[in-house]
Amino acid sequence: MKAIKVLVKSIIFLFLISSCNEPYIKFSSNNQVVNDTDTIDKKLWLLKHRRYQEPGIYLYNETSGVLEKELELPKNLESPHAIAFDGKFLWVGGIGEEESIYQIDPHTGAIISEIPNIRTEGIAVDGDYIYYSVYETNIINKIDKNGKFVEEIVTQNASLSIPDIAIDGNKLYYLRYTVTAPIVKLNLSNKNESFIPLSGSIDTYCLTIFNSEIIGVTLLNGISRFKQSSGDFISSNATGIEGWITAIAPHYETIESEQ
Repeated sequence: MKAIKVLVKSIIFLFLISSCNEPYIKFSSNNQVVNDTDTIDKKLWLLKHRRYQEPGIYLYNETSGVLEKELELPKNLESPHAIAFDGKFLWVGGIGEEESIYQIDPHTGAIISEIPNIRTEGIAVDGDYIYYSVYETNIINKIDKNGKFVEEIVTQNASLSIPDIAIDGNKLYYLRYTVTAPIVKLNLSNKNESFIPLSGSIDTYCLTIFNSEIIGVTLLNGISRFKQSSGDFISSNATGIEGWITAIAPHYETIESEQ
């Protein structure tokens, strides 16, 4: 589990400055990428824990280094640890005793809906469905956006708790705390699992996947990028963002196709 991992790994946790980032890309309504890379900034959503500096939900522009938007955390979200973005809404959850998954308007921060009685460290959204890691188990549940249960996935290589998950098409990726092969790729069709040994990875704390890259946040304020297919190292950098970033999600826009 994330909190225990941090306490065990290092006293640096008390002074954590963290961040992660994702390319900001527009998608058309038929899921096509709009080729406008010269004018597109890299943006991502950051979830920051309420017990540390400047808690909230932030939209971070990696290109300019500016926090462009700040949203308040849901009042009853005790320990925020999970975030996803579906192109229209944010989905946020946590690991407190009586947590919910909240559907949030990214423009105003208003709560659109609430799915109660879910404790989770990782959320991924795929179309009409939400996947979330069940706190302190090796299970990932699939539900619809109204909270109706669809499927239970029992992972084969997770430890006591799955600290984060991401999804890309028919492949679901989950994080585990280990120096070697911290990412496991799970085929949703046959449930086969394979390891992705991130080269140069140290203390990967939360992750997301976008634009054929795995992006991870470390405890030492590092943003690390790896090739999604192989886990090969691409780049790393740090930001001056204060607080404890517990989860990240790519930001993108969905646009209507011209008729």
